[in-house]
Amino acid sequence: GDMTEGLQQARDAPPPPDLSNLSKPDSVYQARTMTFPDGTIAYDADGVVLAGDMTEDQVKACLAAGANSWLYLNEECNKACPKAAVEAASVPFEMVLLMTPASLTNECVDKLVAYVDSAPKPAVIQCSTATRASIPYILHKAKTDKLPAASAMALAASMTPPLKFLEKPPLASAVKRALIHANRKPVIFRQLFDTSGSSTYTYLIADGPGGEAVLIDPVLEMVDRDLKLIDELGVKLKYAVNTHCHADHVTGSGAIKAARPEVRSIIAAASGAQADVKIGHGDRIEFGSMFLEVRATPGHTDGCLSYVCDDMVFTGDAVLIRGCGRTDFQQGSADRLYESVHTQIFSLPDDTIIYPAHDYKGHRCSTVGEEKALNPRLGSGKTKDEFIEIMANLNLPYPKKIDEALPKNMVCGIQEGMPTPA
Repeated sequence: GDMTEGLQQARDAPPPPDLSNLSKPDSVYQARTMTFPDGTIAYDADGVVLAGDMTEDQVKACLAAGANSWLYLNEECNKACPKAAVEAASVPFEMVLLMTPASLTNECVDKLVAYVDSAPKPAVIQCSTATRASIPYILHKAKTDKLPAASAMALAASMTPPLKFLEKPPLASAVKRALIHANRKPVIFRQLFDTSGSSTYTYLIADGPGGEAVLIDPVLEMVDRDLKLIDELGVKLKYAVNTHCHADHVTGSGAIKAARPEVRSIIAAASGAQADVKIGHGDRIEFGSMFLEVRATPGHTDGCLSYVCDDMVFTGDAVLIRGCGRTDFQQGSADRLYESVHTQIFSLPDDTIIYPAHDYKGHRCSTVGEEKALNPRLGSGKTKDEFIEIMANLNLPYPKKIDEALPKNMVCGIQEGMPTPA
């Protein structure tokens, strides 16, 4: 519908204004540029209007279009400060100084997020060129939609039009820092390697000292090492999480649960495997004040998931460093894997760190930008047809441990004779 008309009705109606026309969950962000040159940018779905310096007439036009709150990020002495006009229209006017990347302190971030959360919509956010004005908006969206830093930065770039803070690298890195440090605690992160033969990486992430933790892709033979480390660090293991139903090693989830009955195991519902919690695309795995964002990345198996946390993505076997998982077993599909990687992983910012489930050459991590440019199968401009052909001609040997590992992993790695977790 026409936004201006809808808002005009909302203004004439008795309070509270009916802004139901603003919450169109499925609508793509429709940018509405008003009639002035470097004018406002309205993101209708969220009821947020970003603006730079405006003339008195432009300010009046904004108020007439139905602005219900106004946040100003410059100093009051700025000659373009619209405070008087906005207050004369009885619209709440708030100032939070956000002049440079250094202004983005924890206190400032909290103020901005709280403001956008509670401000009556449509809310105008104004700076000098609508660049800094986009910062409170993305901080608010990351919080309300529970987006990790990498996903929030990708969203900012994919909006119509893209949020302008991205054009200024110092601002962009300050925003990314604010998104990563949203939990305000030093994150504990460990990458652990399976020395028993499968070259699997297990990842421990904890919400600071004494906080809750998740363990991604534990390996049966390495469980004692993992639990010892968890005890030494004094963190509380909440979930044992698998990226997929592995064919080359037995998951440690069952053994961990036998030793620590309070731990819950997690796997994709689509994998058909047993676990305490079955998850799918768009879910969040929460531990302390942190979370993993779940992205479905099928193709290596039909139950493959990737997990985004801060500026990291744990890709399982969907993307390996300069490679990818095979697609000739476990409902594998090269077509689906190509789609998954290009839409769910390569769509993240180039500086997102890729942590794979395995590496056989001693590499430990990569980045999205690096794999897009250099991955000989999925990146370097390869088309889907080329990828399908590459995967069809790999002539790989039969997976080493698949006959032993798969049946066990379908039941959470729990074997005969193991104590049953309570």
